[in-house]
Amino acid sequence: MISINEISFALMSMMAFGMVGIVYKVATEHMNPLSVVFFVYVFSATLMGVVWSLSPDKSITLEGMKLVVLASILAVIGMVSYMYALKLGEASVVVPIRNLALVVTVCLAITILKENMDLTKLGGIIMAVFALILLSR
Repeated sequence: MISINEISFALMSMMAFGMVGIVYKVATEHMNPLSVVFFVYVFSATLMGVVWSLSPDKSITLEGMKLVVLASILAVIGMVSYMYALKLGEASVVVPIRNLALVVTVCLAITILKENMDLTKLGGIIMAVFALILLSR
């Protein structure tokens, strides 16, 4: 069951990631895409260090750290690719393509995490792909 807190955090994430695409696009007009990625991660790590230091739960496991390393590698590949795409292309095309990561996530959640695929999710994936086609014209 989906809770209000879950939806609130998801909406906050949606708004932040929705705005940051435009900020990244403008930043790549003033700096090399690799520099943008580097400083985004430096400032993000600094801010997260403060947030994490204030968190009461600092549990860390070896398995969790292995996944964090993998996530970091994937995040850097994704961010560098995204910055170069924004540098070279239009935000109104690049950002929707990048946001189709949701299709990859849903497909992996179904195959790896064994989450359910129903007609609603399938319809959402089809609509997301159709939206990308419309937005990229």
